[in-house]
Amino acid sequence: MVDGALAADGPVNHHRLTILTDSLSELVGLAGGWVFDRARAGWDVNVRIEGCGDARPLAILGANAVDDSAETVLREVPRDGALAVSAKLLREDPRVRARVFELAKRAGVEVMAWGDDWPAELGSRIDPIEHRLSVAARAFKAHALAAAELDQNVGATETLFDLATESLRPLNPV
Repeated sequence: MVDGALAADGPVNHHRLTILTDSLSELVGLAGGWVFDRARAGWDVNVRIEGCGDARPLAILGANAVDDSAETVLREVPRDGALAVSAKLLREDPRVRARVFELAKRAGVEVMAWGDDWPAELGSRIDPIEHRLSVAARAFKAHALAAAELDQNVGATETLFDLATESLRPLNPV
């Protein structure tokens, strides 16, 4: 096993994006286009949603639903992988929050989040990033929204937040 990926599962240096959320509608509505663009760029996108019923919106975006526990999923984030998590889940689950903050401090791991319900200890130490959706992402996100029975317009951009910035890393004396 190399960083949570079995060599027999495919190329070891495949990029892997792991997503944790407790709301399919929030993921599709706030970050669905970004998810699609990552999948289209060749990333293996795995989404852990508690009690995910209908996974069609994920399939439309090019992502797979996984049934593993949040702890297992977080333990298997590769050193050079990416993690995305909903701000609401960060706020509500202290175990997830602690592990995500550990990963954010580790060099090489990209840690992104979406949403508005931030944990109080973050304050304003997060950097917003505007992701411009590809034309294909807008089209596929519209279909994913319809599959999730959400009546929402698709904008040209989505706002995510970079949690792996220097603001979360420890300062070392020089």
